[in-house]
Amino acid sequence: MNSFIVNMIYSFQDYENLYLVMDLLTGGDMRYHIAKRKRFTETETSTFNYTNFKEFFICCILLGLEYIHENKVIHRDIKPENLVLDETGYLRITDFGVAKYFTRENSNETSGTPGYMSPEVMCSQNHSYAVDLFAVGVIGYEFMLGYRPYYAKSRREIKELILAKQVQIKKSEIPEGWSLEAADFINKVKACIYI
Repeated sequence: MNSFIVNMIYSFQDYENLYLVMDLLTGGDMRYHIAKRKRFTETETSTFNYTNFKEFFICCILLGLEYIHENKVIHRDIKPENLVLDETGYLRITDFGVAKYFTRENSNETSGTPGYMSPEVMCSQNHSYAVDLFAVGVIGYEFMLGYRPYYAKSRREIKELILAKQVQIKKSEIPEGWSLEAADFINKVKACIYI
């Protein structure tokens, strides 16, 4: 059990179905909140006020990933739809449908959501836990600027954008209320690539 992932409490099955009993989270997913708000301030990103509680979105994601990675699992599909809020505003990671145990030879494992996939996954290269951190950088970018750094209509077009240029937040693009340190953090996490 971990406070930063959606935990499975129990499972059972009959002849036709498998039933999973999981944590009940009633705060909605981050895609809903992004669509509603468009952008967040730095304070809201690091200390979001939800039902009078101040919580840390990026920290929640990183703590959830720390637990997942310590258990030698790569999530591979970190995106706002897979980040759910509980009733107090804590963010939890869900949907482990394409998660895999880490192996050094994994170039054939290219599942995920293209707008949040790291270059090494898009290019069918061996990859490690950093692919999840790349997605955190993309989410931070989206929180700051209100849109993803790589957006296109097809997987091929997104791959071309990712390979053409490592998008960096420039000092002139930092919205009012955001710090240079926050932009630097987002740029560095989005640039994480290692085996």
